[in-house]
Amino acid sequence: MNVSRFIKSIVAASGIFALQQHSHSSPSLLISFNDLKESQQELYCKMNGLLTIFLMVVMAHAAKAQASMKDQVYGIRELVKNLPNHHFQTCNLVLVTEKANFTTAERKCTELPKLITTSVEPGNLATINSKEANDYLTTLINIALPKNEQNKFKYAGNRWIWTGLRKVRNTDTRHIKKINKRIPYNASDWEWYDGSTPEDFESWNRGQPDQRPLPDGKKSNEYKHSGVCHQEECRQNQMRVNHDGKWDDAFAFEEHPYACDYKGRYLVSAERKSWDDAKAACEAAGLSLATTRSLKEVEELRRALLYFLGESGFEICANQFGVKDAQKGKKKKKSKKARKLEAKRRKICGAATMEERWDAEHWAWTGGNDNSNEGDYVWTDGTKVLFEGFPWIAKAGDDNKAKGRIAGQNSLTLSKWGEFDDSYKDMHKPFACECPRS
Repeated sequence: MNVSRFIKSIVAASGIFALQQHSHSSPSLLISFNDLKESQQELYCKMNGLLTIFLMVVMAHAAKAQASMKDQVYGIRELVKNLPNHHFQTCNLVLVTEKANFTTAERKCTELPKLITTSVEPGNLATINSKEANDYLTTLINIALPKNEQNKFKYAGNRWIWTGLRKVRNTDTRHIKKINKRIPYNASDWEWYDGSTPEDFESWNRGQPDQRPLPDGKKSNEYKHSGVCHQEECRQNQMRVNHDGKWDDAFAFEEHPYACDYKGRYLVSAERKSWDDAKAACEAAGLSLATTRSLKEVEELRRALLYFLGESGFEICANQFGVKDAQKGKKKKKSKKARKLEAKRRKICGAATMEERWDAEHWAWTGGNDNSNEGDYVWTDGTKVLFEGFPWIAKAGDDNKAKGRIAGQNSLTLSKWGEFDDSYKDMHKPFACECPRS
């Protein structure tokens, strides 16, 4: 819409209305058209000024929101840039830079929640059914896989990301080469995992989806690493998105990085930092150092550490380091499987040296601390840390002070086998941040 023309039409209409009112109330009264013109001009200037201010405020808010989103994603990039398994994790999405075909990407996203959370609900490829979600993923793609560092060919693998939009209806519609004679695109044929369709928002590239079929044995395009159809006929019934946020329908056999919806609570960083620096890094991304308010959340954080940082080899050693498990003294008849597991535990945990147990690689900073009051552990938001059954490692809780050593073990760190220890905050360890709680 032409804003200036719109304002002028309103002002002109107001002038006509004023003339009509005058003519009805005082027919004999002579109206000065020059005065009316001046009044209209004054009204126009005022309205134009007010609308300009309004648009500036709206644009400023939009720019602020966009900047905030980018700042958050850039902050998160610093947290997760050195994760060892090709993952770029945010509070909404996990972008996996390792390439996979659509079927494999879909399966891995389905399995993801069970690996990094305590959820029993399956995961899914990313849902980007709004402009905001599309912009967020586009920003993430450009940070994780900078466009200028990828192969220049338009359809190269790393220039596209698999998402969760699939064609679920009319999947075998006859293809017509001439665009003007094709069956019109129907958004309701395509569906996200939540059942929504791209009727309210879509970002298809020009001329897409073209639904081009491919016969058995043919490559999808001239790119040397392009996939090949291995069935009677392949159809472009999956959607991928590029660095510009544009969508394209693609063959399921193509290999691309992929994005999964993230339903977890924690972001893990492999960067080794002091407790204070880890806290600052989380806050720079709009997050906080991790908190665990139940054994279920402890287990969720432990799984996230294992998945994003890798296993330690001591995952079966909970309650094995330092003192005997309270249950060990009670003689119980055990199954053959239980006896084998116990023998394995004794072999692995008993042989672990002190250096291996306390290697920083096996621990991650959380937000728990007793900086203000010795022994009174709180999270960074001031809430109490301890709850019934809190899983301390044996003899933890400022144990060095009790032994006459240097005091100052004021910051809580969690092991990959799920036990907490209080540690010196100047030590450098990986750390975990927490997404905002809803």
